[in-house]
Amino acid sequence: MNKHSLEKWLETTNCVEVQMPNEIFEDLSKAEFKSFNHKCFAYAYYYLTCYIYRNALYGGETDQYSQHNIINVFTSDKSSVSYITKSEGIMDSMNYTKTTTDYPISYYMDNDILEFGLIKELRKKMPDLEMNHSPRFYAKEPIKGMTRFDGEDYTGTFYSFQNTHKIDVRNFIEIISDKKLGHVGLYIYGYISMMCDKFSKYRITNEELAKMVGCSERTIKSYMVKLEKIGVIQSTKITLNNKTQKFYSL
Repeated sequence: MNKHSLEKWLETTNCVEVQMPNEIFEDLSKAEFKSFNHKCFAYAYYYLTCYIYRNALYGGETDQYSQHNIINVFTSDKSSVSYITKSEGIMDSMNYTKTTTDYPISYYMDNDILEFGLIKELRKKMPDLEMNHSPRFYAKEPIKGMTRFDGEDYTGTFYSFQNTHKIDVRNFIEIISDKKLGHVGLYIYGYISMMCDKFSKYRITNEELAKMVGCSERTIKSYMVKLEKIGVIQSTKITLNNKTQKFYSL
């Protein structure tokens, strides 16, 4: 999808922003992905899963939020990432997503607690309700959005922003719609976003950042230049002990 199509698809003017759990970087690094690119895909895929679920976008034209369309935002080769997104695939086995046919069609506040109106509840009340999607439709519930600590309800990132980082959906669209950035650019940007939440200015060398992110120094240099070019990050260069470091800020 192009930038305009993504803005319309994600209903950016009416939706709530979502937080990402900081531990996602460590958790993804422990998983067995076929490549760094696929690890980045998993991060971007989880962000989009959270955003669509939190805003109950399934309540509109449900089929347009099929797994086919969600994955299509990031890659045209769906078969190559199916081991990540399928039922009991990597994201399910990591306990980040759950494959379900019971998806939210609305959300509301009950005693100041976020609640979701699920399709199966509605169908119990309206058994003659027609489906507005294919019979094989399923969604992904972002488990970390619902439950995060000790299996307790309402501890997920939809309820608590503790130890999280935010990616503005407009920045998501800006990065994803840029063919030179895509989900790799989003993964690197997400890591910088997390660190800038912890420090007003995050100081690090490209070599150190590459080790932290899990890619080559050349990749970091290339993508950081592109991220700065589109204006989602800023940097100030300094030299200390003959090493070039940068202060990054959003």
